[in-house]
Amino acid sequence: MATSFTIIDDLVRDYFQYRNLSSTSRTFDNELIKLPIEQYRADHILEQLTLNIHQFDLTTLIDYWTQIEQRLLSNLTIDSQKLINIFTKIRTNLYRCYLIHAIQSSKTDKINEFFDRLIKTLQQSNDWSKEWFTLPFIKNPEENPVFQVYFSKQWSELFWASLQNFLSIAFFHMIPSKIGSIKEQTDLSISSPELTIISKLRNKFLPNQTISSNSQLPSFSTPSELIFVQPVQESTIGNQIFLSTDDSSSSQISVKSTTIM
Repeated sequence: MATSFTIIDDLVRDYFQYRNLSSTSRTFDNELIKLPIEQYRADHILEQLTLNIHQFDLTTLIDYWTQIEQRLLSNLTIDSQKLINIFTKIRTNLYRCYLIHAIQSSKTDKINEFFDRLIKTLQQSNDWSKEWFTLPFIKNPEENPVFQVYFSKQWSELFWASLQNFLSIAFFHMIPSKIGSIKEQTDLSISSPELTIISKLRNKFLPNQTISSNSQLPSFSTPSELIFVQPVQESTIGNQIFLSTDDSSSSQISVKSTTIM
């Protein structure tokens, strides 16, 4: 996905330069720098989310994930209600991730800010039982039967691996833009003197590679636990603040429940 955007971005720049639209080209590059979702890379998104949590930046965490939700909702063909259910689970665990990290770091002010801002939203959700609102007052919560699993490394790693796989597959299945869906003629020879711009760019950035088919990744059309088994190898991220969903049967794309509650 990232390489595809690189090719398309170069095509746009080439057109602007051809039309002598220098100012427009500079504006285009400046806007690309400001994009909150970098090239639709799952590993980059996870790095940003964990950075927000480490820095106790609740506002940016909420806004950033909201942008991702909105983008995927408008560009995936999966049933919107099923997608909303998945997003709700992810958002719940991101919030839990933030809260647990704040408790582990003894950040009373950040804990208070969390509940002050989200209390109404949390009270309307079945995922937040009354025990969660007493969590800041429980001594040694990592030993409490209700919260012990949420402080475990196993549960943490499963959530991040699941989230990375979900995002990677979601981006792969996004509805492409019109320019992104352009395909060169199948009988066009590499040695042809009439090689298209797209062909030249593909040869430059993707030598000896062909366009992948959607069959190479799990589809959203059928339930599959493959999405939540092993992380897609995009990046080695040394993050240790992880959470996983505690209801493995609530959505079509489910977390494997053999290792967590």
